[in-house]
Amino acid sequence: MEADLVKNVKRTRYNPDKDSDLNTLGDITAGTWLSHPEFTLIWITPAQHKTNVTNYAAALNLKKSTGGGRMEVTQKFGDLDDKIEEGIRRIKNFLVYKYQKALAQSYFPQFGIVHKGNSYFLPKDRDTRKDALPLIIEAIGVHGFTDAEYGLTFWQAANVTYKTLSGQASSIDGAVSEKVSDKNELRKTIVKTHNALIKLLQANYPDTYKSVIREWGFQKEKY
Repeated sequence: MEADLVKNVKRTRYNPDKDSDLNTLGDITAGTWLSHPEFTLIWITPAQHKTNVTNYAAALNLKKSTGGGRMEVTQKFGDLDDKIEEGIRRIKNFLVYKYQKALAQSYFPQFGIVHKGNSYFLPKDRDTRKDALPLIIEAIGVHGFTDAEYGLTFWQAANVTYKTLSGQASSIDGAVSEKVSDKNELRKTIVKTHNALIKLLQANYPDTYKSVIREWGFQKEKY
């Protein structure tokens, strides 16, 4: 019981960890500060703080919407990978049927198939798999599987789709990374502003600052 009480007492943060909570707090502090222009900081104004909070909310929304597109691409990648796995299984069967098992395995590398332990497989790494698809297309023709069910038409389509999805994923990941960077920089500034405002209020209300900072939205027990 004592350990639990001590743990609760140590909650001293006024800025929440969750981005959405900080955004909510920022809305309150920005509005309150605009209503009390008598409180000043030489490095930031109430209007600038309000702008930072607004931009922070926009960055959060953009990150969510951009990241949502990544989920769709990931799902399409998963569906395509399932088909590719089945295609590789068929290729191995084709080669075994044509050359017998002992010799067939010597042709696997031409199709990008690697050997590890007792398994022969196409690597799952996106870049490695993307590089292997043109090898498969070439090897399909060399070994006479062009018209098979998982022949040239299938692998050409898989290659085009894989490149398209790779480009989309790279574009989305880059955009998300940029949004995260923007969001994180704004978060640092908002937290710094909040900490400065708290000290400013403490200096002006040495006896009643706890109730005053609550009026400004700071409620550390919530975080």
